[in-house]
Amino acid sequence: MPDYPVSDDATLVAAAEKLTQCDGYVVLAVDPQTGEVDAHGPFDGLTATIKADQLRRDFDRGGLEDVTVGVVRLHSTT
Repeated sequence: MPDYPVSDDATLVAAAEKLTQCDGYVVLAVDPQTGEVDAHGPFDGLTATIKADQLRRDFDRGGLEDVTVGVVRLHSTT
């Protein structure tokens, strides 16, 4: 039996919600050949997803299938 406290469901849900809170989303494009990283945004979640899809298609059409495209959360500093 583990020796650590178990959280109730409400606490776990609140913690999960806090993890997903952010100030927007940024689309990152990473080129493994050059090490170059480009950031696009900030966007709301849906717009970031659409932009990432657009970039992925553009890179594929340009023969740059090895470029990684991803969406990350943005946390503004205060």
